[in-house]
Amino acid sequence: MEIITERLRLREFTISDVGSVHEFASDPRVCAFVEWGPNTLADSTAFISDCLAEQLVHPRTTWTLAITQDAQVIGSIALMCGASNLLEHASDAEIGFVLRAESWVLGYVTEAATALAAAAGEKLGITRLLATCRPDNIGSVRVLEKLGLLRIGYLRGHKLIDGVARDSVVFARSLASVNPAALSIREA
Repeated sequence: MEIITERLRLREFTISDVGSVHEFASDPRVCAFVEWGPNTLADSTAFISDCLAEQLVHPRTTWTLAITQDAQVIGSIALMCGASNLLEHASDAEIGFVLRAESWVLGYVTEAATALAAAAGEKLGITRLLATCRPDNIGSVRVLEKLGLLRIGYLRGHKLIDGVARDSVVFARSLASVNPAALSIREA
């Protein structure tokens, strides 16, 4: 899958992306609210290997895409349709994202997530989008709210981060009203 937006290209990861991924995945600021990282080079290489393997699965249930700007990988965004205990129906999907710190607060994640939500609804038949984030991750909370997701739950001790069970806020929205205008969506 490839998605083109005004400023970004979301594309499948390739083996040559290891270095770019490792730049942001080894940054403690980027990993502060997630259950992985900071990555070693071996961790980042394993992530890319997992992405390459999921590209070969049929039927595909996970799409982890590189967020690129001017051909440089600045983050990752994923749509998961089967490997989440949050999903209640076959047409539900969970979205997750991470972005290098130097690209925060520029609207890139909102742009990428809006585009992926549109593709999920139009091309994959997804009707409900879910996400989780830590309550104190204000940046992610704002992105999810900008996407029109509403808080629907609170999970105590949901994610193990640095050996500590951390809470998660659960967000959801229907994709019935997603407007795919101004997007170019191509299957690779």
